[in-house]
Amino acid sequence: MNSYPNLWPYQEARRIIERWPDKPRYILETGFGASGHPHMGTIGEVVRTFYVAKALKDMGRESEIIVFSDDMDGLRKIPTNIDAPWLQEHLGKPVTRIPDPYGTHQSFGHHMNAELVEMMAKTGIEARFRSASDCYADGTFDEGIRHMFRNMQGIMDLVLPTMRPENREGWFPWLPICEKCGKIYTTRVERYDPEQATVTYSCTGSFRDVHGCGHRGTQSALGGRGKFFWKADWALRWYVFGVNFEMHGKDLIDSAKLSSAIVKLLGGQPPVTMVYELFLTEEGRKISKSTGAGISMENWGRWGTQDSLNLLMFKNPRQQKRLGPESVIQYTDETLTMTPDDPQYPFIYYRGDRPDLGGLRYSDIINLVNAISVTDQDQLLEYLGRSFGHERIRANEPFVRELLEKAIHYYEDFILPTRRVPELTDAEWAMVDEFEAMMMQAPDADTIQTGVFDIAKAHGMAPKNFFKILYGVLLGAESGPRIGGFVELVGRERIRELIRAAREKARA
Repeated sequence: MNSYPNLWPYQEARRIIERWPDKPRYILETGFGASGHPHMGTIGEVVRTFYVAKALKDMGRESEIIVFSDDMDGLRKIPTNIDAPWLQEHLGKPVTRIPDPYGTHQSFGHHMNAELVEMMAKTGIEARFRSASDCYADGTFDEGIRHMFRNMQGIMDLVLPTMRPENREGWFPWLPICEKCGKIYTTRVERYDPEQATVTYSCTGSFRDVHGCGHRGTQSALGGRGKFFWKADWALRWYVFGVNFEMHGKDLIDSAKLSSAIVKLLGGQPPVTMVYELFLTEEGRKISKSTGAGISMENWGRWGTQDSLNLLMFKNPRQQKRLGPESVIQYTDETLTMTPDDPQYPFIYYRGDRPDLGGLRYSDIINLVNAISVTDQDQLLEYLGRSFGHERIRANEPFVRELLEKAIHYYEDFILPTRRVPELTDAEWAMVDEFEAMMMQAPDADTIQTGVFDIAKAHGMAPKNFFKILYGVLLGAESGPRIGGFVELVGRERIRELIRAAREKARA
């Protein structure tokens, strides 16, 4: 077991094996809240869990991944990225009992579950999808519910000290669904029978502007009539499914400790847990599935490859990451230049080896699209063939076309809206003219690159400032690729055209 690389998936696999050395098959779980669209972090948890499963397999151990949807949770607010104000009347109801705002699925929750399943399918990872609504209704959780009701006082003794004093009065671990109005967060348990697993409740609570209907009744806790509040719910599925491993964000550390304590109270053994840092937007805010803030899985797939997402998820999960559009380029480039002897390679390319593109990077393609302002893939393939070999490009055409499609999307979404021609002095334009003349005579990319430094030095300008001028003229940006290689990629005549077009815009 010690012969495997000291990468984090193997470290987690070792922890699992050390706790259960004789277990024939391990259960690895990951959760999903169905109150909004799944996003990059959601599917990332599945991918990362798969990495641990792969490490276990490398060590000769069997495992199964369960992706669990908390689709019995009530909808507390309308996600800002869903235009359906009529959802206001359904706040407080379990998401699988709210109409689908898009009209394509059985319910709001079923729609979000379907999006998650579709995203999972794109990863190629084998996982078993489980729904809270199904598990509570079809008897899967029945024995666990009965056992927890018999231990309800012990659960309350664990949880109540962790709550704010003002929230303790009237609190109970079970949340009945009101038989009259269908809400779950407005019900209050007044009495319970630990042996029969029944509750007497009143729908007299409220949250935000949502209020209970006042109904009172007695009902069984079985048959999908309610659920445990989520920390106890987490413990319930750990106990029922016999979960051996689950990772979670750092914001859930205390919750995981409490859920583990509940599992021990029930006589079970809690899973090995792994804490990961959260993804942040460029501004440093947490990516939110309810507000739509940050990069979504749909957008990542629009700009970058699945392999680039795999790498993002593999890179030190315990390190906080800020993500923006340029992150997609960074990670896609790294996957295209990663060598098979890199220990990360089998995890990133678990679906198969990467085609050999002769050093072609995603950023090269984006720069090409930007420079020639062409979005026709056939024309772009011709350009790439000149620099990287027509035979090589043709041999890997499906993959190259995938990269081209994503680069075109990136160009349309981020580059075109921000392109601008810099305001240059006559002296600076004269330096650009010198660059053009030098470029047309230079025999290769290295000579062009050196020539830029020489021109800057001759005019007493810092090279970085001259490079900035050239990027502004050629690409409408403040930074860009290595100039020499860029000229070779797009061709000298096209560079001349870009300079002339920039000059005409500057004069307009």
